[in-house]
Amino acid sequence: MPCGIPLHSLGGKLWFLAEALPSNKTAFILSQRLNREGPYVGLVVPNPFEIAPLLSKTVFKPHPYVPWLDLAGRRFHVGTIEGQKVVVVMCGLAMLNSGITTQQLLDFFDVTQVILFGIAGTTDPNLNIGDTTVAKYWAHTGLWNWQRYGQGPNDPLSLESSGDYTRKFGYLNIGTYDVPKGTNLLNNVWYQPEEVYPVTGVPEVRQHVFFLPVDEKLYETAKKLVDLELVSCVNTTTCLNSKPKVVFGMNGASANVFIDNLAYRQFLYYDLNISLVDMETAAAALVCYEANIPFIAFRSLSDLAGGGTGANQISIFGDLAAENAALFVSSFFKLL
Repeated sequence: MPCGIPLHSLGGKLWFLAEALPSNKTAFILSQRLNREGPYVGLVVPNPFEIAPLLSKTVFKPHPYVPWLDLAGRRFHVGTIEGQKVVVVMCGLAMLNSGITTQQLLDFFDVTQVILFGIAGTTDPNLNIGDTTVAKYWAHTGLWNWQRYGQGPNDPLSLESSGDYTRKFGYLNIGTYDVPKGTNLLNNVWYQPEEVYPVTGVPEVRQHVFFLPVDEKLYETAKKLVDLELVSCVNTTTCLNSKPKVVFGMNGASANVFIDNLAYRQFLYYDLNISLVDMETAAAALVCYEANIPFIAFRSLSDLAGGGTGANQISIFGDLAAENAALFVSSFFKLL
C-alpha cells in the first residue's frame, strides 16, 4: 500500500478507482487530494539520522488520515509543524538525489516554499562544531573545466568563446599543493556556474548562475532565532568545547564530494570565500531557483572538513548536529 492508511477510509469512490491502478498512480491521486488541503511548506532532508529528530519530536503532527505517501521511490511525510502544513521527505545522499527529490516534491504537492536542513562541514576557522548556520548564498562547486597541462590563467578555456565556460569564478592550481611546490600534470581546475532555465526566463535560452541567493523573507525571519539555545552535549560525558551559536550570512557550497582535506578546506575558504560544505543543498536550491520557489537551508556543523586533529569529527558529533538542525527548523516554524 503506497500510503499510511487503508485507502477505503478515504471514501468508497476513491477506493474503487485506486484499486485498479498501480501503487504509484494511487499515491499520485492521493497527493492531488491532499493538495486540496494545502498549500504546504516542503522540507527536504538528506539522511535517516537527520530526518529522525524532527519526525520523533511532538512538534511534528502527522496528517490524521494520510500520514505518509510512498511515491516515485520516496516517502513523503504529511502533517503539520506549529500549525503549518508541511510535507517532509528524505532525499538521500548527494546532488542527484537532492535535485530529483526536490523536483518531485514540487511536482506532486502544492508547495509554496522549500526548506532543506541537516548537517554540514565547515571550512571557516571562525565557526565551530555544533553551530547552526543560515547561509545567504549557495554554490555548486562540482562543475569544472579541467585545463590541459601547459595552459594557465591567461589562456582561454575550451568552449569559453561559445559561452559554455568561464574563468570568472576562480580555479584550483593543483601544482600549488605539490611538496615541494611546482608544476603538476593535473594543472588547473576552473569552477563553473550552472546552466539554468528558470520559469521566469525564455525557454531554450540559457542563463548562468554560480552563487544562488536564498529567499530574503525567509532569511530575515530566520535571523530572529539568533539567540536560540542549541544542544551542547552528545551525552553526559561528551560535550562541545564551546557553546554552539546560530550564525548568518556566509556562503555555502555543495558537490558530490565528502571533504575531509585540510588543503582543500583552506582553498575553499580563502580563495572562493566558502564557509560551509555539504553534498545536497545547492541542488535543491537550483531546482527551486528554476521553479521560482522560495528556498532556504539550515545546516548545523558536524565536522571541520579536514581541519582539526585526529579523525573526522562527524562520527562523534553528527547526531548532535542533526539534533540542532531539527531544533532550529521546529523553532523556525513558530515564526511563520
